[in-house]
Amino acid sequence: MKNAIAALFAQRTNALLACSAAVLLAACGGTDATGNAQTAATITTASADTAAPADAAASAPLSAASFAADGYQNEVAAASAVSAALAQTDSDSAAADAAQPGATKLLATVTSVDANANATAASTYNLYVATNGSDSNTGTQAKPYKTITKAAAAAKAGTTVHVAAGTYSGNVTTKTSGTASARIRFVSDTKWGAKIVGSGSEAMWTNNGNYVDISGFDITGPGRLGVLNYASNTLISNNHIHNLTMSGGCTGSGGAGAVNATYTASNGDMIGNVVHDIGKPGACNGVQGLYSSNKGGKIMNNVVYRVSAFGIHNTVFANGTTGMGGGIVIGVGDSPGGVQLKNTRVFNNIVVNNPRGGIQQYCYSGQSCIGSGNTVQNNLVSGSATLVGMKVGSATGTIGGDAKFVSYNPTGTGDYRLQSGSPAVNKGLAASAPTTDILGVARPKGGAVDIGAYESF
Repeated sequence: MKNAIAALFAQRTNALLACSAAVLLAACGGTDATGNAQTAATITTASADTAAPADAAASAPLSAASFAADGYQNEVAAASAVSAALAQTDSDSAAADAAQPGATKLLATVTSVDANANATAASTYNLYVATNGSDSNTGTQAKPYKTITKAAAAAKAGTTVHVAAGTYSGNVTTKTSGTASARIRFVSDTKWGAKIVGSGSEAMWTNNGNYVDISGFDITGPGRLGVLNYASNTLISNNHIHNLTMSGGCTGSGGAGAVNATYTASNGDMIGNVVHDIGKPGACNGVQGLYSSNKGGKIMNNVVYRVSAFGIHNTVFANGTTGMGGGIVIGVGDSPGGVQLKNTRVFNNIVVNNPRGGIQQYCYSGQSCIGSGNTVQNNLVSGSATLVGMKVGSATGTIGGDAKFVSYNPTGTGDYRLQSGSPAVNKGLAASAPTTDILGVARPKGGAVDIGAYESF
């Protein structure tokens, strides 16, 4: 695990953490002498420099076996995190999910795929998948395939795979790559209408294709991973990833709703997802909401709650406990030493009610891992034992107190848009903020960008 962390930070990392994004961080399964989770995480626009060479073997893409051994080393996203950490019973979670109330229901009403997050040219080719199809069909709209995996095998650069509403049992594997000008897009034609119910203890959807989008799906199952991505230039957007039950138990393998798992890959974006009930809050230190080990990428406009350790944090709540996890962590790993995190931005996040910590910089014992150019700006942080903990520099524009959501409920049944009197209204930074919020509302709606995943006023 140490060498894997070193490989990540031995290279220059560019990422953008912008408003209305939550931040997830990596807890790699251990604690230091003070009880703090050992994490390695980087956030946008970040560059990490090291004086020591990376281990050659560690810099290679992780195999399924090595990933299982190492767990997640790093990463986080930016702006708009709402994190609140109250553990709910399994029956409470199941009941909430069955009804899809509150924020989850609200978000589901947006049926279009996030065009702003990843504007792409019109597809040259189209393939279709439906529950009444057959993998011996030709994949046309009249004769659709039955599985996404079959459509993925038939896809080529410039293809959109349209998946009709319905339940698709079994795991999905996508391997073919698109190009910068001709991406491959897997799209649920009805947002959250195509329901992927995986099996086994590992990933429900595994992607190895570069320039691939996975958008609009409902993904659940017994495994430790919702979407496991090994590729570069990918987009995971507008998905509902939830109720991963971790049937393999709490191990060093960790878990996540979605993870960009290859340290040498780059530019994996996670935008507009709703992620919740990933393990059980406080049950496993290595289980996160959204996790990215990529060089670069954006994590924005996500809503994350009831995650075992760290969320991701856009609008994020009910993650971790007083003993583990929390809101946003930035830092680097413990080996080979001499590694510093630089030019990382954490801004426009709402980070609330994480019992252990809100936003914090972290280094392994004896390390001086925080370099120059790291900024923490214009975040609303409250309800944590430590609100903002900086090892180097100081946070600016931090707002405390009640975020004044329309209706806050840590179970996910609330409405996490802002009331007109919220201190987060018109207090966000415009630079690098997404041009729309999680519901597709244009930013800014008023005189300035609102902090958080929602542009309310």
